[in-house]
Amino acid sequence: MGEEHSITVRERILASEDFSHKKDTLMLYKNNLETLDKDFFTLVNGIIINEEQKGEVVEAMQQKTKTFRDKNENLLSQLDTEITRISNTLDDQIDDMKTQRMTITYEDTPSA
Repeated sequence: MGEEHSITVRERILASEDFSHKKDTLMLYKNNLETLDKDFFTLVNGIIINEEQKGEVVEAMQQKTKTFRDKNENLLSQLDTEITRISNTLDDQIDDMKTQRMTITYEDTPSA
C-alpha cells in the first residue's frame, strides 16, 4: 500500500461576469439627486436674491441654505466614492462565489 497525499486548490466553476452596469444604475440615481439639489438651491436663491430681499432673516436663510447645500454636496461626493467601492466589492464577492475549493487525495502506489 502506498503513501496518501492531498492537495487543495481553488477552481473556477463558472465564468466571470462584469457587473459594472450596476454601478451605472446607482450613479444615475445619484446624478438625479444632484440635479434635484441644484434645481432646489437655484429656486431658493432665485426667491431670496433675485427679489432683492434684505434683512437679518434673509441673511440667516441664505446662510442656512449655503450650509445645507455644502452638506448635500459632501454627501453626494461620499456617495460617489461609496458607489465605486461597493461596485468593486460586489464584483469581487460574486467572482469569489464562482470558485470552489477542492481537495484531491491520491495514493502513491509503487510501479509494478
